[in-house]
Amino acid sequence: MKPGTIDPALAEIGKKNGLLVWRINKFELEPVPEREHGIFFIGDAYIALNQKYEGCWDVHFWLGKNASTDEIGVAAIKTVEIDDSLGGIPTQHREVQNYESPLFLSYFTDGIRYVAGGYESGYNHVEDQFKNWKPHLFHCKGKRNVRCTEVECEVASLNLGDVFILDLGKDIYIWMPPESGRLERIKGMARAKNIADVERMGASKVHILDDVEWDNDPTFWSYFGGVNAVKKVSKGADDDDNYWKRLTEQITLWKVSDVTGAAKVSMVAQGENLRKEQLDSKDAFILDAINGGIFVWIGKECTLEERSKALIWGQNYLKQHHLPRWTQVTRVLDTAENTQFTQWFRDWVDEKKKNTFEPLLFQVSDESGLLHVEEIANFTQEDLDGDDVMILDARNSIYVWVGANANPNEKKEALNTAKAYLEKDKMPRHKKTSIDTIYQGQEPPTFKKFFPKWDDNLFKNVSGMGSVSFRLCVACRRS
Repeated sequence: MKPGTIDPALAEIGKKNGLLVWRINKFELEPVPEREHGIFFIGDAYIALNQKYEGCWDVHFWLGKNASTDEIGVAAIKTVEIDDSLGGIPTQHREVQNYESPLFLSYFTDGIRYVAGGYESGYNHVEDQFKNWKPHLFHCKGKRNVRCTEVECEVASLNLGDVFILDLGKDIYIWMPPESGRLERIKGMARAKNIADVERMGASKVHILDDVEWDNDPTFWSYFGGVNAVKKVSKGADDDDNYWKRLTEQITLWKVSDVTGAAKVSMVAQGENLRKEQLDSKDAFILDAINGGIFVWIGKECTLEERSKALIWGQNYLKQHHLPRWTQVTRVLDTAENTQFTQWFRDWVDEKKKNTFEPLLFQVSDESGLLHVEEIANFTQEDLDGDDVMILDARNSIYVWVGANANPNEKKEALNTAKAYLEKDKMPRHKKTSIDTIYQGQEPPTFKKFFPKWDDNLFKNVSGMGSVSFRLCVACRRS
């Protein structure tokens, strides 16, 4: 493609709000139909562009664990083309399979599904999709951000602690053993329903195997050696990722030098010494926000080539500092910074906004005996789970929201959890930051204001109602 020309696949970008997704197909962008959003072949690379409103774009560069170096390179080049087409304003995010950001996951309300293979596996057309069908088994795992990953269709892949989807083409089975989590069940059902109703356009039927049928359905177990094979299924492993990582380190700001062609970084500041004035528009900087991810800030006087190297610099930083390859890397531009970046600078004032901090919502659970904390991006009132404890971080106020059906230990430890969060968090905030405990159905106006379109009726008569029932009610309200 000649320099300066626009890829035809990008013709619709910037024209309307919403999500666009492309898969790399033989060095070109292939638009992914909306009904197939959330499906990711692990041998491929993808680009997702979300327009919240005109002038507010997030570009996500997604890498499957088996994506080739060539595909990753093409995705990087195409990301720059999108960047140029939108005036160089978008915020860029590097996403790695199994470790996607809460923001990325929030685009796919029915969850995401990893499929074995790559481009050559292809998408089947509706008329021939069931021809020579091979059974597929998907493992659904996670507390809040549930991911469904394709695994070998054998009894050794099953365990009693998670949800699995057996896709037989015209029939889809959701296997939910007693020890599986509530939200894994909810997301598993949503994912299966999406496959049947959206991807297959109603051509498949969903079968739910829960507390009664999970260990005795003859059709399901026929693919695993018969009903007696249930005795071979292993127990669930408590290996969900905990949110708090690298908490003993300090936030650091680094200047990037690329004079010799090999990027080198030198520390500018650390801890609470970060100031906006330390950023120079002639240079690039890397902000290591510990569990908040890595940000590469590009000054407005940097060249196009320097702008295009941002995510590469971020990736090199991970290698140099021996950080996990899945650590979030986000590129932000001078004068177009988002609040996820500016919140780490104590003196940052955005003239366009009175409040430069966006509240954060976390779900806290110790259902399996170990504390788990997961962030929820783009949250609404419906994300408040009545079976758990939630933390709303409003910077100088921390709210501990206790669901009506949270277990006794979660209720008992709610305040201590919030204190631990506040003590270990590295974000600059007022020394007298308050912690308030509130209960489902008794929320004060100061709490409700952080949720768009709060509805008091949503929490009426929910005591004793399980999470699944509550969320099914929510789903009915939506439809």
